[in-house]
Amino acid sequence: MFVKITNNFYQLTDVLDQDMLTMLNQEFDDTSNWCARPQQNAIRVEQSISHLKKFVHTALATFVAEAESRLGTLYQNTPQLWLDFSGYVNKIHVDHSPNLSVNIQVYLNDDDERTGTYCFDGDWHSVPYRKNCGYMMFNPTELQHGMKYPVQKERRSLYQSFRLTKEISHIW
Repeated sequence: MFVKITNNFYQLTDVLDQDMLTMLNQEFDDTSNWCARPQQNAIRVEQSISHLKKFVHTALATFVAEAESRLGTLYQNTPQLWLDFSGYVNKIHVDHSPNLSVNIQVYLNDDDERTGTYCFDGDWHSVPYRKNCGYMMFNPTELQHGMKYPVQKERRSLYQSFRLTKEISHIW
């Protein structure tokens, strides 16, 4: 289910079925080879999950259809899993990829609700950090977004972005 907050920012709830939620959370059992993305004194580790690309696309089909009704055909980038450790804050930013058009982030566990995503679209708006909820954002290269509060324990997310071009950009 999704609720329009602004023309470019939607809150998502009850995104994944229980089997998909369980399957994605099992991917966090061994994060030793994931790529580390430190920010100040805390770390995010992330992993591309190309082996689950079709499953993720199917699970997000309703949201993709909504985005495509507005933008036309979208091309799926490789989905990623993100694990943010205590103290991590994804600072307010705009994305840099030249062909990034839509972001979807689904939270896979519970933590402090304030650690959800904030987006500036005429004013500041946010979605709470709740398991199996998240957001869909249009124009992430133009809209400021990120976190305002640090992770308390652990923040797990599925991140899926889409582009309008067939060609993949390696600029993030």
